[in-house]
Amino acid sequence: MNFASKPIVITGAASGIGAATAAHLRRLGASLIGVDRNVPEAFEGPFIQGDLSTFEGVEAIASEVGRLAPEGIGGLANIAGVPGTAPWRTVLEINVFAVRDLTRALVTRMERGSSVVNLASSVAWEWRANAQELAVFAMEPNREKALEAVAGAMEADGESYLFSKQCVMLLSGELAAENLSAGVRVNSVSPGPVQTPILNDFKADHGAAKVEGAAALLGRFGEPEDIAEVIAFLLSEQSRWVNGTDVRVDGGLTAYRISAVASRA
Repeated sequence: MNFASKPIVITGAASGIGAATAAHLRRLGASLIGVDRNVPEAFEGPFIQGDLSTFEGVEAIASEVGRLAPEGIGGLANIAGVPGTAPWRTVLEINVFAVRDLTRALVTRMERGSSVVNLASSVAWEWRANAQELAVFAMEPNREKALEAVAGAMEADGESYLFSKQCVMLLSGELAAENLSAGVRVNSVSPGPVQTPILNDFKADHGAAKVEGAAALLGRFGEPEDIAEVIAFLLSEQSRWVNGTDVRVDGGLTAYRISAVASRA
């Protein structure tokens, strides 16, 4: 794969899928700028310790990217995220608004042909059924207004993670459309259960039996590298005609769940 000489920004670079993506891109010869709230033991290249949970934190990260890469960047991988075991406001701030606002802040630093990849989730595959509700929330410029509007629902049903990843699906299409004239592509990747440090959080949020059952069906959990290689492809010029698309990387789990096979099981 070929990458621009300009660095790629990776959020969530300290662990899990973010760390695997950084390692894979580095093997492919890409230069990187890592972003995370935690400092990794080792990171080859500039690293920004930042807070994605506030607009001010996102602005500070974008400003530091500008300082580290004054000539611009070659792409952005929005991989940082928190599970549904975190407070619902934190889930929505980081999983939704940080993706939206960091993309908008950094896209002006990208040249034509650059790419943004957002980490969604296979649990969000039915997002189109709620597209209008998702758009009202995800596209609202006033974060507090948006959060207040969904507070009752989030506190009642505890589905903040599902809602956040459905928003990422919608946002990826919206941001792709916004940036057509700029020539910057935006896509999302939707993993199934992956063997990362927060896998136990997903078991607590979605139910251990359901998550373990998925691994039993597929023969294993996904590995971070399974997802990283697809993210790298979407960041590369080899995917130059892929835009506004979600790529499921779940071993066939979603296909099974929506198929006639599952209904007969």
